[in-house]
Amino acid sequence: MDSPMISDLSYVKSFTRTARAVIGGGGIFAITESSCKDDVNGVQCSGRGECLADGSCLCQAGAGGDTCENVCPVATEDDELLLAASGIDELVEGLECAGHGSCDPISAKCVCEDGFYGPRCVLVCKRDAAGNICSGNGTCTYKEELSSVPYCECNRYQDAGSCARAGLTLYSSGWCSFHGGDSYGGFDACYSAGVCGDCQSPGAKWLHVQFLAALLTLLLLAIP
Repeated sequence: MDSPMISDLSYVKSFTRTARAVIGGGGIFAITESSCKDDVNGVQCSGRGECLADGSCLCQAGAGGDTCENVCPVATEDDELLLAASGIDELVEGLECAGHGSCDPISAKCVCEDGFYGPRCVLVCKRDAAGNICSGNGTCTYKEELSSVPYCECNRYQDAGSCARAGLTLYSSGWCSFHGGDSYGGFDACYSAGVCGDCQSPGAKWLHVQFLAALLTLLLLAIP
């Protein structure tokens, strides 16, 4: 019987190399050999996965993407300090998404819990001593186009009755808010520092300077 003649008609399809062998009688059969796609550094499955028979990568936990090139973000020591400065004293260093989110298996990006923001879920609005966000008198908002960190939108009312029930002074323009107006620091003391209502205390003019210093610290820690 004639020896098989191996042709040079190999090709790649879906990251699987197929070699065609031609038998003396004219029959054709295929031999397949798995060949998973390498990452940009030439490492198969980025060294974070198993190459399957169909040429795809089965990524390890904490990695994702076609070549397992994406890695789930983990919290750092600075992230732990950042949370502590916002009133959340937890051990999060080394945890995926700081323990406050889940890692998408494909993109390896964090999907954060409500109230936690940023690539590692460590950006939050300030909590008070009782754990209330925005002193319980506002809503935490995160708009990347406006601010690199979340901020509080203090509750605001448009009629005398609502202002009276909230214990707030009705301004001459017909509204009231827990941010207390410019005389109490306005946005700086209440929105950014997350102390809606507390900023209306007699010492607010001094307090908002301290809050601005704390906010500057948060911004510096938030820089990668």
